[in-house]
Amino acid sequence: MKRPADTFAQCTVVPARLLRGARWDPAFWHPRREELEGACALPLVPLGDFIERITYGPILPGRRPEPVDEGVVIVGQREIRATGLLLDAATAVAEGSPYDPPRCRLRPGDVVLARSGVGSLARKRFTVFREPVKATVSCFVDLIRLRGFSPYCLVTFVRSSLGWAQVERLIRGVGPPNLSFGQIRSLRVPLLPPEAERAVEAAWADVARLHDAGRLAEAEARLDAGVADLERRLRGQPESAPSPSPRVQ
Repeated sequence: MKRPADTFAQCTVVPARLLRGARWDPAFWHPRREELEGACALPLVPLGDFIERITYGPILPGRRPEPVDEGVVIVGQREIRATGLLLDAATAVAEGSPYDPPRCRLRPGDVVLARSGVGSLARKRFTVFREPVKATVSCFVDLIRLRGFSPYCLVTFVRSSLGWAQVERLIRGVGPPNLSFGQIRSLRVPLLPPEAERAVEAAWADVARLHDAGRLAEAEARLDAGVADLERRLRGQPESAPSPSPRVQ
């Protein structure tokens, strides 16, 4: 009985010179990255071209934050969802404390990324910070501030198969899933025309309204639809008919 073609092993030849100082796990060298990038109908450029700041929260071994009633909220991995942040149970610390260094203070439009772990990074826990509160990041969360590239387009693209395939390639290996600053800068992102950027941000307006109303499942469904629409555009496929935006009571 003849087996389907996709059950046969694939081989990729990597010159020894490329392995010096690089990873040796097979998934890192899988040609799927190039195949996916070739499927994108728009030019791709390194994300690092648009990063103004990238940092993570302070590392203070042996110490615990001292909570205060009103202060600066710490955004940790558990506070991050795809559609926004859940800050009801977040710890607040005194402004100017060791847990609130100026370099880590969040601004609206910053991307927050749970940068390690099977239960966080591998589950696509990243979103755009847009809360009207003073906030900072924990040591396990990256703050990514962009210049000249929409943060909403970034988080939408990275959730697509064209974007996530790059992340999967980088986080596979012998240790826990993790992205370094250099790896984040190396991700290749599409140069979207203005109308595509406006469509992504309009979808996110719906996502934000649903998230803020506590309708998280609907918010995530709307985000998934926006990701699918962007991916069709990137692959040069016909766009789907726009669905009516959910009304928030």
